[in-house]
Parts: sequence; structure tokens; C-alpha cells
Amino acid sequence: MANTISNMKMRNPIKGLVSKRKKRYTEDGYNLDLSYITKNLIAMAFPAEKLVEAVYRNHIDDVLRLFESKHKGFYKIYNLCSERTYDYSKFQHRVASYPFNDHNPPTIQLIQAFCDDVQKFLSEDPKNVAAVHCKAGKGRTGTMICCYLLHVRKFTLAADALSFYGQKRTHDEKGVTIPSQRRYVEYYSRLLKSGRPYSEVKLLICELKLSPPPLLNSHQGSLNFSLSDGSGRKLHRDSVSDVKRSQGNGDGQIVIKLDCCIPLSGDIQVEFYNKGVIKKEKLFHFWFNTYFVNEEAEGNIPAEGDSSKLVYRLTKFELDDAHKDKQNKIFPPDFEVQVILQRIPSDSYDARGTSHHNNHSSNNLHHVNHRNSQNNTTPSVATLNSHPGAHTPSESSDASCTDSSTEEDGWESGELSTPTTAATANASSSLFNYTSPHFFSDYVSNVVLANDSSLVYALPVCGDEDLGGGDCDNG
Repeated sequence: MANTISNMKMRNPIKGLVSKRKKRYTEDGYNLDLSYITKNLIAMAFPAEKLVEAVYRNHIDDVLRLFESKHKGFYKIYNLCSERTYDYSKFQHRVASYPFNDHNPPTIQLIQAFCDDVQKFLSEDPKNVAAVHCKAGKGRTGTMICCYLLHVRKFTLAADALSFYGQKRTHDEKGVTIPSQRRYVEYYSRLLKSGRPYSEVKLLICELKLSPPPLLNSHQGSLNFSLSDGSGRKLHRDSVSDVKRSQGNGDGQIVIKLDCCIPLSGDIQVEFYNKGVIKKEKLFHFWFNTYFVNEEAEGNIPAEGDSSKLVYRLTKFELDDAHKDKQNKIFPPDFEVQVILQRIPSDSYDARGTSHHNNHSSNNLHHVNHRNSQNNTTPSVATLNSHPGAHTPSESSDASCTDSSTEEDGWESGELSTPTTAATANASSSLFNYTSPHFFSDYVSNVVLANDSSLVYALPVCGDEDLGGGDCDNG
């Protein structure tokens, strides 16, 4: 039966339907979803072992037969799938795994490791051939191949590498189409041009803006968003409680001010979704890397009047899923997202990323000043959420500013945690009275002065003890 499935040729129209506009290898009696990008670099779909899947994908025996007949002893396969694998012994274990999730970009570290591996293997013998695959052999595969072509200086511009891959792999020249994957090819191009080693840069995210607002009906559910790091760990989840009011502000935008600035480092995913009573519907998401937003990388835009703030802008066609809305049914043609980030002064961290203020802050932050009981005064924090159309979270006394859980707690049930507002934190919790205003003014933009002119830390930097924020789960 395996041979029968394996030997199915183009008489099976299903293979052509599944591969869509990808080029197939049909020489010497083969019919494989496989393309030679260069003479020693192959892009292909997943080599399937199961009989049913082999009807419409590459059968693993056909792939093996091709490599053993054309490149025996001189091939190596690179599996990019995080969701599945196969029997590597069929290929004499000439397989390396560099996994990342479908429809997502790889981390910068994974790109570098992959490129180094492929370059080393291909340089060992001119007859060596590297075959790269994911599931469909298009998006993830193309992302990594384009990065490799840049790595070996076949191209210097990301756009040229992406165009070349599209021509070699597809009939319609649409190779890598997911915006975040294309962005990471551009990132890698920038890194190579700079000649600097990659290192993770820590920034604080304080605010997001959506403009013009997407066309959402409140009866369809609530607008929610989440932040995740490169490992998939949830850093923050929240609901935009009043989309209609936000849409009506004079600026024509939805402004989401986080209750506390959240530290980010490396690869970050931002996801927006519409959460109904029964299920959630993804609207759009995007990935970015903090290194390339920082001032030392190209393309950052300093916020007006504050050199420590950065505004990272992405247009509609740079947002995953939103870019598919060609008819502008949800997202206007000029839709964009702005991510407002806060730069952390470099002299605040040593080479290991440890805060120079760590001991100083730990000696002072445990002093709690119950200002309302001692002086019968409470500093006003009304200005902290006074921006027109700003996101106003629900006032839950036991809610969390951050969520470091790796599980999808409450996503399907609708029980999403919502952070405490600044006003609630001020009224129901103790305020930290820090004796040196310089520390907090360096790191926190939302501060207020008490009646005695001492600096009151009203909005902590959540989830980062080095910055004095600790864990905001306690309100």
C-alpha cells in the first residue's frame, strides 16, 4: 500500500490543489512539492509518513528516493516544524531541527543558528545539498532560506532575497507573505549590515494606539489584547472596556494606556482579538524585536519632546491577518498601530542586565507610607488616565497587572483578569514613598507629587524587580 501511495503521480489532482501556486518538481518521474532555490538549496513541503496525508503531500519514501538517487551521501534536511516530526532514521539521521510555530517568525537567535549550520554544511563539500521544510514548505521555509541568502551575501537587501525566493518557489511570486515573517528577514538584513552582534534590549511598553479604529460592533464581543514573549509566555492580557467611547474621541483612535509599564526584551507578540460570550475571534497580531526598535537600530521614531520614548508604527499591511482585509471591511486602508515604548538608560544595567539601583531600591521600596491615614491627604492621580479615549480598565481590587502564566487561563471561558486602575490602587493600596525622585523619574513616566513634594510612585513597573516593580499580582 505504501508503494501504491508513493508512486501516485500528477494523475492525483489533490496534490496540485494542496500545493496551490507553489512550483513542483516533476522531473525524472517525480511529482513532489519541492523546488530548487539554488543548485544546493531546496525548499519542500513536509515529508509525510501517514498514508492519508501522503495522498496530498510529499510521501516520505518519494523524498528519500529523490535524495538517495540524486544526492546520496551529500544531503542534509532541516525541519522547521514545531508541531510535528517524523522518523529521522529513514534519512540516516541526516536531519537537523530548528522549530518554530506555523504562521510566526523565528527568533533572531534561531535564525543565526540555522544560518551558521547551513553555511557550515554546504561549505564542507561543493556537492552538499541542504533541503529545508516546514509543513507547506513556503512561509517558514522561505523566511529561513531568505535569511540564509542574506547571511552568505548572495543578497544585501531583504526585498531582493524575498523576491528571488518568491520567483523560485511559486508561480505567482508570492513566497513569504506573512508580514511578521517578512519583517524578520528585514531585521536580519539590518543586523548583518550593522556588523554588530545581536543582544536582547530591554524596553518598557506603556501604551498602544489604534487609528483609525477598526470597525467593530460592541454586540459582537469585547476588544482584547495580549502580550507574549518569544517562548510563548503570556506577559499581559487585558480588555479594552469601552471601544465605542474610544472610537468617538477627537483624535479618531483607540488609546490603550497600560496601568503599569511592562518590561519587554527580545521577540514580542502583540495579539488583538474580539472576545464573545462563546469564543474569541482573532483580529490581528504582529511580532517585533526590541533590539530593532531601540535607538541603535534603524527605523525607530523618537516620540516628540521625550528622547527616552520610542513610537513603533506598523501599517495595516505590516500586521498579520489585518493585511488580508483587502476590502477594508474591518480595517480602514490607513489603519495603523503605534506601540509606545520607554527606553531604559543603559547605565542602569551592567553587562548581565542587573540594575545598578537594585540594592538602593530594595532598601527603600519596603517602606510603605499610608499617606491617607497619616496626613489625611491622598495625592491626586486623576491625570494619569485623563487622556481622551484612553483605555479604562475595570476596577478589580484583586486583579493583576501582569500574567506570567504559560497557560491560556480564562481565554475560552471569558474569565480574563483585568488590572487595577491607578485610582483604585491609590485608594485601596499603600503607596510607595521613595526618597530619591531621580530613580523613578528615570524609569516611570506616570508619577505625581504629594503635598510635601515627595515623589509618589503611583504606577509601578510590573514584573521587573530590578526596576522596583516586583510582582503586581498583589495590586
